Amino acid sequence: MKKKANICKAELNIMEVLWTQGEMTAGRLYRNLQDKIKWKKSTTYTVLGKCVEKGFVERIDPRYVCRALVSRKEIEHRAIEETVDLYFGGSKISLFSVFLKNAGLTAEEIQTLKGMLEHRNENIPPLA
Repeated sequence: MKKKANICKAELNIMEVLWTQGEMTAGRLYRNLQDKIKWKKSTTYTVLGKCVEKGFVERIDPRYVCRALVSRKEIEHRAIEETVDLYFGGSKISLFSVFLKNAGLTAEEIQTLKGMLEHRNENIPPLA
């Protein structure tokens, strides 16, 4: 994935189909999105072209088979990075702080987060 490539909602629709169903022809992708979200063929092919241009999808000739080149985790990671940079001045602590203040977490969810943080700390080597 290109370093500066961000994904929009329309492109995410294409990626969701490819992640869940695997590689497929552009025609099958179009039919899937037509059934799912009522996209027209021209919309599907335009958005697919953007995904190819950004390096999210590979389109293989001669049958125009489409395959995801990036994983859901890569896209999620990029979205978090962009959000932290754009809204929180690059501070993950600020993001986490705002999330905790506004999330309305239950006691059980808070315990789950504590466990996740403790487990994460076990896998992080000490700073040199």
